[in-house]
Amino acid sequence: MNPKIQIKLHDPETNSAILMMDALWKEIQTRYGFEAPNPMKGEYFKGPKYAFWVAEIDNRPIGSIAITPWNDSIAELDVMYVDPEFRGTGLASELVNGLELFAKENGFKSIRLRAGAPQPEALRFYEKHGYGRIDSFGKWASDETAWCYEKLI
Repeated sequence: MNPKIQIKLHDPETNSAILMMDALWKEIQTRYGFEAPNPMKGEYFKGPKYAFWVAEIDNRPIGSIAITPWNDSIAELDVMYVDPEFRGTGLASELVNGLELFAKENGFKSIRLRAGAPQPEALRFYEKHGYGRIDSFGKWASDETAWCYEKLI
């Protein structure tokens, strides 16, 4: 990974975090073939055991990842995004590794996430990192496009 890239905890309501949520939402709309207002808001990623990281190079946001508690033992990985220019550099692995460490340190036993068939690179990435397919859960239970994954940590 480029040594100029810095990954830092951010307030999810900062411009950098919002830019990453918007970039992810734009890509999701393109891949899934729809248009809708971005449902992600910084306030959804604040609270005890919540965290939002942004990767930057020369103060330019290029990646993000967030964790939200599902319950006392399960966390949800969210807002995973890497700018296409930096895919394949190891940045995504750094983001996931940091999130998993945070999850362990905060007492979580597993991490869940949602992806889908229009995201084949993401599916391969998560499977490579030990995430296994599970039944859709929570707000994703009725989403026919949802492919949910979980990793015990």
